[in-house]
Amino acid sequence: MVQKTDSGWLRTDYYYRSGQLQMDALYEDEACKVQTGHCYYYHANGRPSATGRRVHGKNEGICLSYYSNGMMSDSANFQNGLVVDKRFRWHTNGFPYDSTSRLNDSLYVRVSWFDDGSPSSAGYMVFDKPEGKWQYFHHNGQRAALEIYNDGKLVGAEYFDESGKLIQDTSAVNRESSFKGGEEAWRKYLQKNLHWPQRLEFKTAAAVTIGVDFVVDENGKVINAEVWMPFHEEFDKIALKVIKNSPPWSPAISHNRKVKAFRRQPVTFTWGEE
Repeated sequence: MVQKTDSGWLRTDYYYRSGQLQMDALYEDEACKVQTGHCYYYHANGRPSATGRRVHGKNEGICLSYYSNGMMSDSANFQNGLVVDKRFRWHTNGFPYDSTSRLNDSLYVRVSWFDDGSPSSAGYMVFDKPEGKWQYFHHNGQRAALEIYNDGKLVGAEYFDESGKLIQDTSAVNRESSFKGGEEAWRKYLQKNLHWPQRLEFKTAAAVTIGVDFVVDENGKVINAEVWMPFHEEFDKIALKVIKNSPPWSPAISHNRKVKAFRRQPVTFTWGEE
């Protein structure tokens, strides 16, 4: 729903199944493309997702984000879209994800950690681009990569195995998580295992799409699956079960380390189609 106010165009969205508020935000245009004013977002379980203020589409002042379990995920103070002093982010279990500190008008230092508290990376940023030497670490603490950036572009790199030995084959130091057989095989897996709830029928052909978030961990296992865009309890349960029962994936590799990878998956049910 969109309505004109003295402060701009107020847009409010609700979750279909529960009727709970999903978003409440001010925009400077009727098409709701550029946010200016307060912005509040909520998870499907009713907990806050994000809160803050934007001016001409850029973050302004203190902006906070939260996971669906209630843990804070992001906290920073912005001015014209840039971090004023420090920015802190956390993993879902509460361990620090990274810390960004502003050193001057353009230079930042960023340090990150894995979700068990071990160091993940460290380096400098000029605005939002990596600059100079960046170090990345394996889970055992050994250096995984030494990368050199100029204006955000990678200009030199060395990569090391978990024993600290320099590796020569660097063809697989970065890759996305992938389902065995690729996207087509993943689509067929979903199609084969999804079924329309027996107690629910539509009079005409229909399609229902559920949104499911999940993480592929370092071993290729699907974890932390949850419905972020619900429709009906029966559909939600089936979609979540199919995702959780997924066969193993090939894990993501980032800077020569296996890492957890987030995925947002639309799951579509069809009725009355061959």
